[in-house]
Amino acid sequence: MAGMESEKRLYYHGLKEQKKLDVSRLKYLSLLISIIGVAVLLVAAQTAQAPLIKVNDVYGSYLMNYAVVRINGTVVSVPYVSDTGGRISITFTVDDGTGQIDVRVYSPLAEEMIAKNLVPFPGDNVTAEVQLRVRETYTYAILQYLDGLEFVSKVYSDSPEKVSSLTPEMANLYVAVEGIVTQVSNVSSGLLLTVDTGESEVAVLVPRVLLVENNVTLKTGDTVYAPGIVYLYKGSSPEIVVRDIDKFHITPIEEAPEVPLAEASNYIGMVLSVKGELAGISYESGRYVLTLTDGTNYFDALLPRDVLAKLDPFEVGTESVVKVAGRIGDDGRLVGAYVEVIEPNAPKVIPIGALTEDMRGQIVIVRGNIEEITTIGSNLKLYIDDGTGKLVVFIPSASVAEFSNMTKDNLQTGLGVEVAGYLDQYRNELEVVVYTGNGVHALGRPLEESEIELPQVTADELDSYVGSLVDFTGSLEGITYENYTYYLKIDGVTVSIPKEALMNLNPLEVGTGSEVKVMGLVVSATEVRGKDLTIVKPVEPTPMSPSEITLEMRGQLVLVIGKVTDVANLSGNLKIVVGDLPVFVPRSTANELSYVPEVGDVVKVGGYVEEYRGEPEVVVFTPNAVVKAELGGEAQFVTVSDLKTAQGLVWLVVKWDTLAYEKPNYIMSIRDETGKASLVVDRTLLPNPLEAGTGSELKVTVDPTTMEITTLEVVKAVPAELISTGSVSLSLSGKTVAVNGTVISVVQLGTSLKLMVDDGSGEVAVFIPSTAGSVEVRKGNKVLIAGYVEEYNGEPEIVVYTADAIRVAESSQGEIQTVTLSELEGASGLVNLTVTWDALAYKGPEYIMNVSDDTGSASLLVSKDLLPNPFDAGTGSVLELTYDTDSGMVVSLKVIRAEPSPEVKTGDVSADIMGRTVIVSGTIVDLYEGSTFFKLTIDDGSGELVIFIPKSAAGDKTFSKGQVVRIAGYVTEYKGTIEVVPYMSDAIIVE
Repeated sequence: MAGMESEKRLYYHGLKEQKKLDVSRLKYLSLLISIIGVAVLLVAAQTAQAPLIKVNDVYGSYLMNYAVVRINGTVVSVPYVSDTGGRISITFTVDDGTGQIDVRVYSPLAEEMIAKNLVPFPGDNVTAEVQLRVRETYTYAILQYLDGLEFVSKVYSDSPEKVSSLTPEMANLYVAVEGIVTQVSNVSSGLLLTVDTGESEVAVLVPRVLLVENNVTLKTGDTVYAPGIVYLYKGSSPEIVVRDIDKFHITPIEEAPEVPLAEASNYIGMVLSVKGELAGISYESGRYVLTLTDGTNYFDALLPRDVLAKLDPFEVGTESVVKVAGRIGDDGRLVGAYVEVIEPNAPKVIPIGALTEDMRGQIVIVRGNIEEITTIGSNLKLYIDDGTGKLVVFIPSASVAEFSNMTKDNLQTGLGVEVAGYLDQYRNELEVVVYTGNGVHALGRPLEESEIELPQVTADELDSYVGSLVDFTGSLEGITYENYTYYLKIDGVTVSIPKEALMNLNPLEVGTGSEVKVMGLVVSATEVRGKDLTIVKPVEPTPMSPSEITLEMRGQLVLVIGKVTDVANLSGNLKIVVGDLPVFVPRSTANELSYVPEVGDVVKVGGYVEEYRGEPEVVVFTPNAVVKAELGGEAQFVTVSDLKTAQGLVWLVVKWDTLAYEKPNYIMSIRDETGKASLVVDRTLLPNPLEAGTGSELKVTVDPTTMEITTLEVVKAVPAELISTGSVSLSLSGKTVAVNGTVISVVQLGTSLKLMVDDGSGEVAVFIPSTAGSVEVRKGNKVLIAGYVEEYNGEPEIVVYTADAIRVAESSQGEIQTVTLSELEGASGLVNLTVTWDALAYKGPEYIMNVSDDTGSASLLVSKDLLPNPFDAGTGSVLELTYDTDSGMVVSLKVIRAEPSPEVKTGDVSADIMGRTVIVSGTIVDLYEGSTFFKLTIDDGSGELVIFIPKSAAGDKTFSKGQVVRIAGYVTEYKGTIEVVPYMSDAIIVE
């Protein structure tokens, strides 16, 4: 008991003894409580956030490797997209104020992020739960689920402010720009654009993350609207980063509306296109100025070099039609970003010497050999020479960078180069600026002189080339000397020429009318400063006797043959007298003579006619133009006066005066300035008088012992004059004539024939000796006959000495057959035609008459002497023609129904009535006298008109300014100028 008592005392004092408890169940309760606690802790752990950390606390801390944490900060980089093996990853940088850390998102989470448009952009404030990766020098974070990324704030606006320029102070603002894309670059972070807003250029980045599921096509010249966040690239350069591709709009440049040049400057700020001819190029403040014109208005477009470079200067030159698109700036000029060639006009190669200041801005192509190469910074200067001049070629560094290796290798001193660019002026010197690397063709060889080409122009085109170097081609009319300068007259144009260049012209070989080419500078429409002279098509000069040279021939080139009667040295100048004609050889020419004539020598002298003390004088300007007259071999040149004393075979240049027959020989009377002579000539040597009769100039070889002609050559042909049968008289004895008429009788005299021919004006006898050759002539035949006039029984008759001078019309009835124009091709001999006269033209020495009938039309040659007076019968008249099908000539003309030429105002004469005859009246307002023609400009108050009058048609008429004239002639064109040409003196009335 005592033990029990003491056990009770172990409890609290004063307590009653408690009932005993069974604690065996407590172990189950404690287990249950433990399980519940663990469950609560697990749930609590799953709902708790990772700790929010500072970047500088974990960066580089290996203890935090693989730790899951939260970071909060601002996105400070453009999201970077990587696509490796088809698997996309995204990286962006977050700055929390203590440091920066890269956050990576891997596939497939990256694709999901893009699809749900949850990609963070610069300026966004984000909280991201990430797992850290700590490396030795680099710490980054991995986003493992999208819900772990929260946009605390997102920089965005549905209607952002539109700006035209960016500043660093605009960082993280959401703005928009609109402008023209001037440059597109594909960079690692996306498409980088340069957008010209009209005020400045703005950089716009379309991040690559936006291009993963969107196909964006951009090109220079397109207009874009780009909203986005202002991002400072490398911390200082502001650019707009597009964050919503659906808000990014592109307007292709091709769709820019076209506006007329005259109106374009009114659309300031608008994007548009203009079209016009390229008038010029210049450079201004980093951009090129392209000037366009529509013929009346001019308009400037500013282009960056890379856009201008799309115009290949070898293919697209001045006057090419181009289209330029862009935005109209505040100054009314187009800020262009796109250019397109509509109608190219390739420039021609221009010799350097032809480049002038007024060509500045034009696109030109020049060739030359490189004399020097200079590098100025990264720019290049070439100094080239093409033989006509020297020029600087400036090549900017951007163009140099585009050179191929071949071009670089071949740009060497001494080698040729072909460059294309626009002409500019720098420090008062012209230079070609090459704005594209394609504008230089390095030839790799020296340039040949023959490769230089000048503009080929004629007299009527000179006005368009004033100030330019050209090759001027025309007909040589004469030469003069004044104030130490020689002047050529070429188609009415005065051409100064250096003496050394004049040496190419030898008047012994090149006569008046020769076609020549002068390289020279055009001073005006009537004046050229020549540099070089080339003989294109020489006309052999006609030898003349000293007595034939007159003052009226001043300025003309002549070739004189004669005997030297005096030689004098006048202070180094040489005075030679040929016959009675003085010939002056200036000191500079006399010093170079290889042959100095002596008294008694027979010489050939070439030069131009000048006046000295009231008398004509020939001036020699080249030492090659004084030679001893020899024909090689045995024959030597003599004059008629030398024949009596000459020995051996000689030759002469003479004029044929008359022909007679002294059995058994023909006697030809000839003359030159020294006298007359009668020479024996064989009939077979005589020319056909229809082609060359008396009055012709002949070159004959003579045996002085027998006075017999051994050879005969026609130098200047004068056909036998066609006269009426009733006009043949004894006053024409010895002269050759031609008649056209009907045979009214035929008498056989042995083997010879005697005809009577009548054209209605009276009969004339025609004798055809058997020696002339066989010919069949019947009564009633229409004939064309030529021969010399002789007296027989006190009456004149025509003696025919060659059957070739007899043309007989074939007809079974013995009369001339009448045919239509459609039958003319198959006809032979003489035929009659009844036609309407449609038009007239000149084809020296004859005229071409265009005629027609009901069956067709034809162009017939006709002598001027047969043409009717256009006052009485002009084009439109009905004519009866006799046509020789063998010679192709009209041999007689009769007016059946006359149509007088119509009166026309001078201002109304045009190409529409080309070939028609007209009557014009007016006052002479301008006058030019050539060696063989007058050229008048007349005006009746309606407009000026040129009248061209051959001196053969003018007769003895003279003209002066202020005279009133009335002219009837045909309308023609000479080198683009409409003219009226009278062909007879009776058609010219001077009031």
